[in-house]
Amino acid sequence: MRFLAVLLALAVTATMSLPASAQHGRKSSQYEREREARSACREPVRAAGDAYYVIRSARRSAIKRWQEQVINAHGERFITWENAKVVEYHCDPARVGGGQQVWNLKRCVIVARPCRNDGF
Repeated sequence: MRFLAVLLALAVTATMSLPASAQHGRKSSQYEREREARSACREPVRAAGDAYYVIRSARRSAIKRWQEQVINAHGERFITWENAKVVEYHCDPARVGGGQQVWNLKRCVIVARPCRNDGF
């Protein structure tokens, strides 16, 4: 009887020392984790905002445009800007057809990969 109790205790200890994926009979490889991470983010989306005097307003406008494009292409789960992986972001003087700068206005352009928001 005592032998069975010791054997049972050893079996429980051995099982608890295994990672969770091994306990459930599932292998979790580096490839699977990378594939899951890639599926959480989509291809980069480029958006240019309206021209503003203040760069902060121009940046907000570009982010809003980016979110509009993302929600149309990928849905609401990808709209959160804070989850995006920013590829490129710059603000330049706003120009019109002939290349002339207009009243010191700034326009921002962002390129970012939308990533899924798992909080929903």
